[in-house]
Amino acid sequence: MKKYITFKVSFIILLTINMLIIVADYIYVTPPITIRTQALPGGKDQDIVAIKALEKLSAEGWAEGDGEKMASVYTDRADYVTFNGEWLQSRYEIDSLHQELYDGVLEGSSIENRMIQSIRFLTDSVAIVHITGAVKHKGSKKPAKSRDSIQTLVAWKTGGQWKFTAFHNARISRVSLWEGIKMSFN
Repeated sequence: MKKYITFKVSFIILLTINMLIIVADYIYVTPPITIRTQALPGGKDQDIVAIKALEKLSAEGWAEGDGEKMASVYTDRADYVTFNGEWLQSRYEIDSLHQELYDGVLEGSSIENRMIQSIRFLTDSVAIVHITGAVKHKGSKKPAKSRDSIQTLVAWKTGGQWKFTAFHNARISRVSLWEGIKMSFN
C-alpha cells in the first residue's frame, strides 16, 4: 500500500510539473513582434519588378516541388542560411537540400502569405530585401503560426540581371517563460 501511495504522489508531482511547463510555454517574456512594412522606393520601378519576379519564381518552384527552379533565382555562389542555422554556400547546395526536402518532409508544401516588406537599394546594383511568409504543409488549410518567418535577402544586379546572392531565414516568435528559464541555464 505504501508503494502505491508513493507512486501516486510521484505521478501527481510529475503531472503538476508538466502542467506548469505547458503553462509557462504560453506566458511570454518578450513583447509582441511588430513587422514593419516600408514603402518601396520611387524611381526604381523596373528593378523592383525584377526583384519581385525573383521572389515569385522561387515561391513557384517551392510549390511545384522543384528545387532547381526554386534555386534558379540565386547566384552560383550564393550564401543561404536556413531557419535552423544550416549554411548553404552555392546554388547547387540550395537546390540539392530543397529537392531532398520537397521529396520528403516538405512534399506538397507551399509558401503562403508572402509579402515583400521592404526593398532598400544600397547601390544601383545591390539591394536589401525583407520578405515575410510561412510554409503551409500538404493537407493544411493554412500555415501554422509557428511557421511564420522573415527573410533577409541581398539582391545583386550583374550582367543586367537581378539574382539573390544571400538569404537568411528566421522564425517570427516570441520567447516564452519556459524558453527564458531554459536560456538562463545555458
